[in-house]
Amino acid sequence: MARHQPRSPSDQPLGVPVRARCGAVAVLAMLFLVLLGTLSLAMYTLATVNVQSAMNLSDVSKARSAAESGLRWMSWRFTRMARPRTAIGSITAAVAESLWPSIRSSIQSDLASMLTAAERPVTFDATTLTTASIAVESDGGRFIASLRPHPLYAGDPLNARYLRLSSTGSFRGAMRSVAMDIRIDKKVKFAIVGKVPIQIGRNTLVEGPIGMATPNKYPPLLMLSDFRHLTAALTSRIDQFNTFLEDHHRGYDNRLNVHDAVEFTDALNAGFSDVNGDGFIDEYDLFVKQFDHDGDGRITSAEFINPATGQSYDADLFKAIDSLGAPESDADPARLGFQDGVIDNRDGYTKVRGQISLAATADAWARQLEQQGDTTIGDLMRGPIQPQQSSDLPVKFGATSLELFDLSPTNFDTSGFRAKTGPENGASDSSGGVTTVTVENKVLSVSDTQKVTITSKGQTNLVVGRTYLKSDFDAANAAQPANKRAAGTDASQANAQERTPYGSTSYQATYDRPVFKNMVFKNVRIPKGLNALFDNCTFEGVTYVEMETNITKSNGQTTTSASDAMAWSKKMKVGNFSSSTALTSATSYGFEQGNNLRFNNCLIRGPLASDVPTAYSHFTNSWEFTGATLFDNQEDATATIVAPQTNIEMGSFTDPSKAPSTLIGVVVAGNLDIRGTSSVDGSIIITGDGAGNTTQGWFGPSDSSTDSSSPMPEGGWGRLNIRYNPTRALPDGINVAIDLLPDPSSYCEGIAP
Repeated sequence: MARHQPRSPSDQPLGVPVRARCGAVAVLAMLFLVLLGTLSLAMYTLATVNVQSAMNLSDVSKARSAAESGLRWMSWRFTRMARPRTAIGSITAAVAESLWPSIRSSIQSDLASMLTAAERPVTFDATTLTTASIAVESDGGRFIASLRPHPLYAGDPLNARYLRLSSTGSFRGAMRSVAMDIRIDKKVKFAIVGKVPIQIGRNTLVEGPIGMATPNKYPPLLMLSDFRHLTAALTSRIDQFNTFLEDHHRGYDNRLNVHDAVEFTDALNAGFSDVNGDGFIDEYDLFVKQFDHDGDGRITSAEFINPATGQSYDADLFKAIDSLGAPESDADPARLGFQDGVIDNRDGYTKVRGQISLAATADAWARQLEQQGDTTIGDLMRGPIQPQQSSDLPVKFGATSLELFDLSPTNFDTSGFRAKTGPENGASDSSGGVTTVTVENKVLSVSDTQKVTITSKGQTNLVVGRTYLKSDFDAANAAQPANKRAAGTDASQANAQERTPYGSTSYQATYDRPVFKNMVFKNVRIPKGLNALFDNCTFEGVTYVEMETNITKSNGQTTTSASDAMAWSKKMKVGNFSSSTALTSATSYGFEQGNNLRFNNCLIRGPLASDVPTAYSHFTNSWEFTGATLFDNQEDATATIVAPQTNIEMGSFTDPSKAPSTLIGVVVAGNLDIRGTSSVDGSIIITGDGAGNTTQGWFGPSDSSTDSSSPMPEGGWGRLNIRYNPTRALPDGINVAIDLLPDPSSYCEGIAP
């Protein structure tokens, strides 16, 4: 069959129209292609813009991160660099302004050690110190930091005590700036810091960091439990808990975090729980479980009564816990629960609230203990330790000198205190009283112990019944003829012979002392070689104690060694030294050149300061505060004691509940043992390196005690609250580095004025 062929137009019959080819499909196809192309281009453009925007945002974020890194990096370097020193205690705007050139030089010197040479230069344009561009990371992030003092503009509420630290970060083309204020300050920043091992006894609570700066003295720290002595049942339970800690816990804070699933589960399985609900399991939980009989989370004084005796298990401990968190200043309101007669979570009990920094390493300490027996580091540090910053380690081993405090005695200049005493402070004067004699602006002498009570005034201005210094009595009579002179009875005190430390079973020496009794002293100076007993005396203003500053070896060479100073102390003019033979100025060089003093039943209402010998000399330069001696410093809130090479003994070896005192500001001593019921509202600074330890709390009747195996003394164990108070300024004369402290609340982004 033939294939059909289409007909040509010529074959179309006449009268039938021919169909036209319009290309509509092609047009539609082209329209769709254009539309799809446009949409694709739009999508591509949008995607490109989004990618670019995302990259820009990423660059901005990285630039801001670089800027913030600059703030943190500079703040960190401020803590590590060699900062300027000043002996001025209170950093005012004028002092800060004078320190600004030294601060700039310190920063320049610090950045000169940068590994990359291009990052070392620092420029200063008369107002602002600016670093070079410093790399943050390998992909290009950098920052430039600048520092300038306030005020930054007219009406700026901040002064030169504050510096504005700005940091501009860059990443590729993006730039962002952040800023924060830095405060120039000068603080100790420790509740206790020293060169000798530190002992923290029972009923001794520390609010603030602790530092021990000598790496090779062991144990660098000894802390006793506050609860282990209360009942036999609690003793057993605490011992079980301590064993559990050694087997299951990492660290030396003596508490378990309930958020550590493994340790928390193990603790629950062992029968230990977070009784008070603070997120940690420690000795305090065992204490609360023992005495909170009604389960309300509070221990009242009634619940703390021993049914066998009808007395409190330990009234001093109860009050010590209830007294935590005292106001730091008059403007600081008392916390809820402060001294309300109840122990609960509002008191915030912890043995030490602050980081413990030890120059000794954990390995070195552990090796030393291993050589002695089976005692561990944990055995010597009992009680919960809570650092003030959650990011800090509770116990920092191997702390460097920059992380501690420069305790060199040469950094302490006490001449400012000396100038406030004696005739340099004003005319010397004395007056008689019914029961006391008042002495002002005088350098004391042995003759001032000689007193006369007037029985007949004659033609003098003396008053019958009053007591005067014999020197005043004699002077008044010298101006009158013999028949018109005053008469009186001798009211002098006989010398006292006593051992030092007073009441200790391990005394070091015996002294023959002149006795000053029932006297008021104001701005007086105690000359070296006096070695007096002050009994029932009041000290107003500043009291300054002189002593030989140049301690020498047998060849006459100046020494800083405590062992050399001990030999110097025992050097005799007549006979051989014996701890039981009374020393006098006629027999002992140490007696003649030092000042071993005892203050008994005294009221001390101002700072005590002393000369600064080259070496710590144990008993030759030693002060003891016994009986009901009370510190009530009304003169100078910056310091109670500034005696950098003096051994100081406070409280009783037999009755630590006596003599409640408040020591405000810094307490600087060659060594300090506090056995009485007291509070320290400031900082304890131990500069001497010759004592076996510094003891805070009662450890026993011996000066050499390092444990608490002795039975409870008369009146109880006593109590001691030690708190670092950052609101208190330092006294003038402590030449240590300033601090550059960031103020996080001042953080801002962008270019701020």
